[in-house]
Amino acid sequence: MFSRLNGSSFLWKLCLLSLCYLPIAFSHIISSTFDFIVVGGGTSGLLIAEKLSDDPSVSVAVLEAGEAVVDDTTLVPVLFTRFIGTDVDWEFVSVPQKHVSGIQISLPRGKLLGGTASVNGMYFVRAHRKEYDIWEQLGNSGWNWKTVDAHIKAVETFYPASEHDQEEFAAADLPSDHGNKGQFQVSYSNFWQPEPLLVNYIAALNTLGINRTHRASGGSTAGVWQSPTAIKPDNRSRSSVGTDFVLAGNKKPNLQIFTGAIATKIDLNGGISTGPSVPTNVRATGVEYVSGGTNHTINLTSRGNVIVTAGTYQTPKLLELSGIGSPAVLNAHGINAVVNLTGVGENLQDHAGVLTTFEIKSGLGQSIEDLIRNATFFAEQEALYVKNRTGALASVPGSTIVMLPIQSIVSNQRLKTLTALLDKALLSFKGTPLEKQLNAQRDLFLDPDVPDIELTLTPGAQDPRASPDPTKSHVTISVITVRPFDRGNVHLNTTNPLDLPLIDPNFLAITDFETEVFVDGIKFVEKLTQTAPLSDIVTAQLFPPSNATDSELSSFVQQSIFSVWHPCGSSSMLPKDQNGVVDANLKVYGTQNIRIADAGIIPVSLGTHTLATVYGNALIAAEIFKHLV
Repeated sequence: MFSRLNGSSFLWKLCLLSLCYLPIAFSHIISSTFDFIVVGGGTSGLLIAEKLSDDPSVSVAVLEAGEAVVDDTTLVPVLFTRFIGTDVDWEFVSVPQKHVSGIQISLPRGKLLGGTASVNGMYFVRAHRKEYDIWEQLGNSGWNWKTVDAHIKAVETFYPASEHDQEEFAAADLPSDHGNKGQFQVSYSNFWQPEPLLVNYIAALNTLGINRTHRASGGSTAGVWQSPTAIKPDNRSRSSVGTDFVLAGNKKPNLQIFTGAIATKIDLNGGISTGPSVPTNVRATGVEYVSGGTNHTINLTSRGNVIVTAGTYQTPKLLELSGIGSPAVLNAHGINAVVNLTGVGENLQDHAGVLTTFEIKSGLGQSIEDLIRNATFFAEQEALYVKNRTGALASVPGSTIVMLPIQSIVSNQRLKTLTALLDKALLSFKGTPLEKQLNAQRDLFLDPDVPDIELTLTPGAQDPRASPDPTKSHVTISVITVRPFDRGNVHLNTTNPLDLPLIDPNFLAITDFETEVFVDGIKFVEKLTQTAPLSDIVTAQLFPPSNATDSELSSFVQQSIFSVWHPCGSSSMLPKDQNGVVDANLKVYGTQNIRIADAGIIPVSLGTHTLATVYGNALIAAEIFKHLV
C-alpha cells in the first residue's frame, strides 16, 4: 500500500535539518589484501565489519552490491515499502509455487549498504524464548534464548512509550527486557489514528481472552502488544546500521567499503572432494567481484577469513559458484564440487500471510489511509514531520501485534484434527535430515504458550481485490503463520554470477495442515470483528466475503499468499547430518576459513520479525570472529 506514496520528494527539506547527507563514495582502494573480507554489507555484514574493525590491527573489507543510499525511503518511517521495485530492491521473485495456485511471489530485499534493515518495517522484536532454545537442542552449543537476548540488548537503547500510550494502546514493554546502551535506538510509534479503531480492537481481543502482555520482549510473546520499532525518538527517523553508518561516514582507515561490488566467486585452495566425505583443508584465498563492469580480486592475509553475509537468497548462490554445495546441483551447471555439502541452499523457510479487509465507520479521524487519497492531508503531515517530527509520517503503520497460540482460537477437537493432519504429513520426513527439527516445531505447535499465528492491523485497504469505496474508511488485518513446516530451497540459476538465483519457498507444501491453520486464523478475525466493541466500528467485511465457506476460504488462501519478508535457513547452523552448512562457530563444513553470519544460519524459523535477532546474531558472530586473527 505504502509503495504508492510517491508524492514529491521532501528529502531536501530533511537536509535542512541535518537528517541527510550526499551518498559517500566508499570504494576507493587503499589495500587489496585483508584479514577479513565480508561479502555483503547488509544488516549483519556491516555490523560485523564495524565490530571487527574496532581492533586497529585488523584490516577489514566489505563488498556490497548496492550503494550507500540515504533518502526519504530509508529515513521516513511511514515510507518503508516505497523501496519495492526501485534500484535499492533486489526484486527477487519466487519460482511458480506449485502448492499455491502456481503463482510467483514477490520477495523484496534491500540492495544497499545496510541491506534490508535500511528499508524494512523496523519492527524490533523477539520471538518466544523456547524458540531460541531449540537452536541449542538441535546441536548448537551456546545458541539459546539467554545468549541471543543478551546480545540483542547489547545493541539497543530502548525508550519507553508515554504513560498514556502504554495504557491506551498496549505499548508497555518492561524496560528491563531491553538494552539501554546500544547503538540502535528503539522506540514506539506515536501516531495512532483513528484512535477509536485501535482502542476497540484491543478491547474486543480482551473480550475473546487475548490479553495484553508487557513481556513480549522478555520471551513471552502471546497476546496483544505494540511492536517497538527501530526509530530514533528525537527526530523520528530510522535507526539502522546502514543509515547510521552512511550518515556518520567511515572514519576507520582499517575498514574499506566497496559499494557497487558484486561478489562472483570465493577463490579456494585444496581439498577437491568427489565422494561423500567433506575435506577439511579447503581454504579461501580471496574473493572475486565485479564493479562497474570490471572484474577484480581482493585477497586474504595468511590469517584471513571470508565472512559471507550476502543474505538468505544470495549466500547459497555464491557458495555454489565457488564449488561448495551439492554435487547434483553443481554438476548440472558444469561446476566441480570442491566441497560436497548438500545442505547449501536447502531448508529455506519464510513466513506467509494473507490480507483480510473490512469497511469501518467514517468520521473516526484521518489515518494513514488518507495519505494516499488526500493530497491536502499528505501535505499537512509532511509539514508536521519536517517541522517537529510528528504526525503520520513519523511512525510505522501497523505496529499493533497479536500473537496467537493455536490453542487460543480453536477447540480441543479442532486441535486434534489439525495435529492429525500435521502428523500424517510428518511421516514422509521420518529418517530424513529434517526429522529432528520438524519434531521440535511440532512440540512448539502443541505448546499453548508459544504463538503460531500473528495478526497485524493497519488502517486502510491494502488488498486492491477488495474493491474499496474511496469515499469510505477501511482496515486491513493481516493473518500470518509464523510456524512454517514447509521447507524450500534456493540455488543458482545459471553460472552467470549476475543472474538472480532460483528461489522456491515452497509455500503451503504441507498443504492440508497449513491451509487449515490459515482458515482458522481468518475465522478468528471474522469473529473478532463481530465482537463488541470492535463490532460497533466495523460496518462490512469486504474480502474474503463474510459468507465464504471453508472451501472458499481455502481457495482464498491459495490465491492470496504473500511473503512477510522473513526468509531464513538456507545456510543452516546445524550438524552436518541434519543438512547443516555451518557449525556453532559459523564455519562452513569442510573449509578452514569461510564463515556465514546472515539470517540464512537460523535453523528453524522464529515466530517473530527477524531484525533484532539478526542484529543479536551478528554481534555473537563478531565476538567469535575476533578471536580468529
